[in-house]
Amino acid sequence: MRWLASGTAALILAGLILAGLILGTACSGSPASNSTATTIDFWYVPSGAQPDQYFQDAAKSFHAQHPDIEVKGTKIAPGDAYTKMHSALTGAGAGGPDVMQVDMSWVGAFAATGAMREFTADDVQNLGGSTAFVPAAWSTSAAFNTGKITAIPWFIDTRAIYYRTDILKQVGIDPADGFKDWEALDHTLEAIRASGKIAPLGIPGKNDASVVASFAPWIWEAGGSLMSDDGTRPTINQPAAVDGVDEYQRFGGKYVDPGVLQRTNTEVESMFAAGKFAVTIAGPSLALKLQGQQFGVQQFPNGHAGHVVYLGGSDLAIRKSSPRATQAYEWVRWLVSSAGQTTYVKKTGMYPALVAAAPEGAFKSQMSLGRTFPTLAAWPALEKVMATNLANIWNGVASGKQPMPKDALETILKNTATDMQTALDQP
Repeated sequence: MRWLASGTAALILAGLILAGLILGTACSGSPASNSTATTIDFWYVPSGAQPDQYFQDAAKSFHAQHPDIEVKGTKIAPGDAYTKMHSALTGAGAGGPDVMQVDMSWVGAFAATGAMREFTADDVQNLGGSTAFVPAAWSTSAAFNTGKITAIPWFIDTRAIYYRTDILKQVGIDPADGFKDWEALDHTLEAIRASGKIAPLGIPGKNDASVVASFAPWIWEAGGSLMSDDGTRPTINQPAAVDGVDEYQRFGGKYVDPGVLQRTNTEVESMFAAGKFAVTIAGPSLALKLQGQQFGVQQFPNGHAGHVVYLGGSDLAIRKSSPRATQAYEWVRWLVSSAGQTTYVKKTGMYPALVAAAPEGAFKSQMSLGRTFPTLAAWPALEKVMATNLANIWNGVASGKQPMPKDALETILKNTATDMQTALDQP
């Protein structure tokens, strides 16, 4: 190798360093650093399509409007999120996020730590007021029966019917009628099965990441409930709740291949996109995987005792001990505004919690039917118990290759209620 003269080498090195600095600034996923700006730490859980890229886009857009504030994003894996966030709220250390993306069902547990900042009436008004948000989502802004606002709705998770338009046309069924209630859904799936063209239904079973949310609307539409209205007693073992669980698992046992019941939510959605079955039940983000394909979306079907849909999703909370609470509030305000809902929420395929940002379609039409889980302090523990037992029901369906007998369901749900009461009674 030949060595360059020292003067020439120095010039080249300086040029490379300068080019590297320019390139580094151009390729950075964050806005160019401003030494006078305050940096806040935002913990987010990846949701929908390309959440990391769209977070960076959101942070840049926010910084352009608030040059004195920069947002550092910390991605938290879904499986670790509850434990890490709870530890950040209860830990003795000074570290932790300024703003957190909080599952709606965790608000009660996190509020019980006393470490979440309460939003004042003026704070809420500056966000557009409570009526600016989908009502069911707003019900998760405070711990159960407290009225103390510690979380602001950000985006919504709900479920609707996705179907292949070409298949419905081939079997001669109008989608507006084919999914309107449980009986119509059964008739439609039977017609698809009888056609022999394609498997009728695909849903996740034991590996459903939110199996309680999947069973819940069937329970509610049968006239049942998961908990008593005052939040003191499990009711998942009551006759109406058992009927709802039975209805859903019968659809699974009758129309879903046992192998599909072993799949995860993501795998089932990919299988639907690949044309493996004609109908699935999923959230709004699935539509991003189906662009250009022949598919339609209808409301979740009506049940025997009413029309109720599950509504969950994520809220935004500020850690009370954050020394940057003012800047954190500005970030929250921007995220729940029309600009934030468009920059992040819509692009990831999630449903906006802000009424004014809602797109037209089946999901919007069922928002008024939404019901959330109660924001009880014990809810994460209660949901864990239910998830384990409901997954066991799918195990039985898949292994038996048919719906479980109702008396077996009654036994499982009786044990579930007992375990839930034990969790509820824990100090």
